Amino acid sequence: MAGVHSHPNCASSHGRLRYHRRFAGRHGFTMVELIIVIVLVGILSALAITRFFDRTVYDTEAATEQLRTILRYGQKVAIAQHRNVFVILGPNSAALCFANEANCAAANQVQAPSGQNSDSAATRAACNARTWMCEGRPNNVAGAASRNITAFGFNALGQPFDINATTFGGLTITLSGSGNTRTVGVAPETGYVF
Repeated sequence: MAGVHSHPNCASSHGRLRYHRRFAGRHGFTMVELIIVIVLVGILSALAITRFFDRTVYDTEAATEQLRTILRYGQKVAIAQHRNVFVILGPNSAALCFANEANCAAANQVQAPSGQNSDSAATRAACNARTWMCEGRPNNVAGAASRNITAFGFNALGQPFDINATTFGGLTITLSGSGNTRTVGVAPETGYVF
């Protein structure tokens, strides 16, 4: 048979020779390349770790969602129970009450839908009851309203009303912390919370 090698190691030695020629002169990465990669990975991980451990961004997001939840729940309770529900905006908290009271009496407190609030440290400091629909704002999150208002209400139709004015002109509450700014709004007439 012409062209067929009868020696058993001939084909494998020919393959090794081809592999050796293909990678001849290549011995891996240089020390400089490895050091540059290690330094870059170190810098990126240092930036990522500091960002990961900054709770202010997460606290701002959580406080924003809690405020939206409280407002929407207050509107739903007002419609479901066909009565006024008041949103009490304290300096570090937001709560729901069946009466227009700055310090809501236990009998007038709107109960949280799950039977208790978040019971976070900020909530324990701002609210006196675990079953009350009241949430505290974390200390590292700042809050400001678009106008000076400490309370407003939702009527039995779910429409917002201002306690001190004839019409509710809408409300925007801004929460911010560590460069992260979020807003919560209540539309006039419909009470849509966004």
